[in-house]
Amino acid sequence: MTKKYLAIFLFFSLLFSSNTALAENQNLTKLKVPYTSEIPNGTWTKPWNNACEEASIVMVEGYYFGYETTTKQIAIANMSSLFKIENKIFGSNADTDTTRTAKLINDYTDISATIKENPTLEEIKSELTEGRPVIAMLYMKNIVNKNHRFRAGGSYYHVLVIIGFDDNTKEFITNDNGDSKTGAGFRYKYDAIMTNLHDFNYKTRHADGPHRVLFTDSKILFKEKNDPKVYLVKHDIKYHIASSEIFKKNGWKWNKIHIVTKKRLDNLKTGDPISS
Repeated sequence: MTKKYLAIFLFFSLLFSSNTALAENQNLTKLKVPYTSEIPNGTWTKPWNNACEEASIVMVEGYYFGYETTTKQIAIANMSSLFKIENKIFGSNADTDTTRTAKLINDYTDISATIKENPTLEEIKSELTEGRPVIAMLYMKNIVNKNHRFRAGGSYYHVLVIIGFDDNTKEFITNDNGDSKTGAGFRYKYDAIMTNLHDFNYKTRHADGPHRVLFTDSKILFKEKNDPKVYLVKHDIKYHIASSEIFKKNGWKWNKIHIVTKKRLDNLKTGDPISS
């Protein structure tokens, strides 16, 4: 997230989340990932009608910054910024596969993405249990959601964020940006997601590629103006980076550090220092 749009986030005084996950019992995990539709402006026109990847990125990045809600203005601003980057580096912002989406995330945002091929149910659940949302690439023709809009004969390619799971009902909990009515916290059966994980295939122009998802993590860096301490921020927890050597070893960039107020840092919980 650019500093310009980080300022927009701060300006709108978004709510902080007090917990990474809601756990009603051992079988349920739900991360507090802020929701946005892929059409925050309310119109199914280009480029918004193909903006599921950008909406997913904005939701996950907002989660790692510790925000509980996202306004339409913020979603429009940040997704528009991603459109411009994609047009510049890829020549298009439509139908971005895992490779392009991972590059967009890793090179131009404050989060990271790792391509996971043929993920198992337990691997996805493990990421969620550890507080890390999963971005899923899907062939949606065989997945039932009456609020989805897909062009007949199209690719049926869709990208959404898995934010939790419920072993009691055998369902994933998702933020489905393609469902502008009931997409926040929408549930899909495990089998519906796992059997329809498919990357976009640029040769066939269909969602018939390998079974892939993106595992995500934070690389958000905060420091106070008059304090040399630098922190890695994950959701609502800050981790002090113990030395410059450790900072360099982990591949973090000095120019990616966000200068924030002491109050902002104090509002974050404190985790164990990063010493390796």
